[in-house]
Amino acid sequence: MWTERHRARHAARLKHMVSSYAVREVADWLERADPPNSDGATPTLAVVQAIAWHLRVGGGWRALPPGMPPWRTVYGWFRRWQALGLFGRMMRDLARLRRRAAGRKADPRLAIIDTQTVKCIPVRGPRGFDAAKRTLGRKRVAMVDADGNWLAIAVVPSKAVPPTGPGA
Repeated sequence: MWTERHRARHAARLKHMVSSYAVREVADWLERADPPNSDGATPTLAVVQAIAWHLRVGGGWRALPPGMPPWRTVYGWFRRWQALGLFGRMMRDLARLRRRAAGRKADPRLAIIDTQTVKCIPVRGPRGFDAAKRTLGRKRVAMVDADGNWLAIAVVPSKAVPPTGPGA
């Protein structure tokens, strides 16, 4: 049941404030981890805002709205940070901070792995057939600690080869 407290928590203004704060925090972290080489480089905050918009909306990189940096710049920074492994490192740092805030040791001793098969169309990327669920698509694999903090996440093909034979 929706109460005034729930309505206030899910207000669009509050969500925007939280997301803009999170984008600033991510931009500051990335700028410390991989500072730009020149003073004329595109500001990191603008690039992270464009990446956040792309992740929220989806679609192609070329569909970035006017007012954001050029798509090639945003995509270039995204690929650079991905190749350097900064997103994974940021996720691990965040999990450590959350564990310390909860009064636990920084590194977990227990991890839980879960997979989920997702149907997908044959557009791009690897996909396969999950015989147990009879689904053509990919698997999302997530590893979390006992508190539910993400430690690792990956998207892999379900299996390499679809079934063949009389029962297929």
